[in-house]
Amino acid sequence: MNRILAALFILIPFLTQAQLGGQQVFTFLKLPTSARGAALGGNQISVRDNDLNLVADNPALLTPELHNNATATYINYISDINMGYIAYARDYEDIGTFSLGIQSIGYGDFTRADETGQTYGDFRAAEYALDVSYARELSDAFTFGATAKFIYSNFVDYNSFGAAIDLGAHYLSHNELFSAGLVINNLGYQLKPYVEGEREGMPTEVQLGASYKLPKAPIRFNLLLHNMQQWDITNDDAAEGVPTITQSGTQTAQGDVGSLLTFDKLAHHMNIGAEIIPSDKFHLRIGYNYYRRQTIGNTTGTGISGFSFGAGIRIKKIHINYGLASYHLAGTSHHMSLTANLSEFKRK
Repeated sequence: MNRILAALFILIPFLTQAQLGGQQVFTFLKLPTSARGAALGGNQISVRDNDLNLVADNPALLTPELHNNATATYINYISDINMGYIAYARDYEDIGTFSLGIQSIGYGDFTRADETGQTYGDFRAAEYALDVSYARELSDAFTFGATAKFIYSNFVDYNSFGAAIDLGAHYLSHNELFSAGLVINNLGYQLKPYVEGEREGMPTEVQLGASYKLPKAPIRFNLLLHNMQQWDITNDDAAEGVPTITQSGTQTAQGDVGSLLTFDKLAHHMNIGAEIIPSDKFHLRIGYNYYRRQTIGNTTGTGISGFSFGAGIRIKKIHINYGLASYHLAGTSHHMSLTANLSEFKRK
């Protein structure tokens, strides 16, 4: 098992090469599903503190302590786009920990019309993904995990099916102050294209993250490098997973061979964030996504685009997390997650 996982990570450059440029399908899979990740600027793949919401970001964060945990997230995205995610985890001794999740996104109501402007009622567009995750601790320091996804997309008379896997690894230092994560997301295949003979690429992405908690202060700093499979992601909507009702997102081509490495291009891959954790019952969070501010933000005025904020609180047996992310002046998303250990509700 260890050799298989190691081989898969060695093959990262080859597995993702075919996804550069061109068209992508199922880009909703790149949107953050947890309120905590959204508050930190995107995904959170490097902190292993028994939070079931983060398993969708990195399957290696699925730990035995999450046995019988359940979570539900509602996301009021841009305009009338709404998302939802639910998951449940269960541990089996000497085998590993499993979780089952369902993600959905609805793009709202639309009016059907022909080229002459004649209307024919309303329709809705939506996409769904069922995921099954597995993780196992190889040692006190290293954990590996994987997620299998089954995807369905429907836009009026067009529908598509796909399958994908996520591969995740996590490292935790001996003093538990430093941690790191590596994830390959959405390695897969569009089984049934929207239009016969026009198969599109999957939104494959490589992410690398690191977190460090100050030893004598209740603050944890986070850094996430996203879309590591492609150097130049400037002006690339598919990198952020921005949802549209078109059949795919379009990626910009690679830069010229002779182009110089610039800090701006590097910064487009960087999300930075911080968590203030005075106790295990209350967290404050802030994040900054350089890509959003520079690429998606309105050029006439950026406001707080690219910034995100959030908080987490435990009330009795339920963890409540809220995240707010600003994409541009006209687009802000609101994320709300509820998590609980169902074993705590059993009657004694």
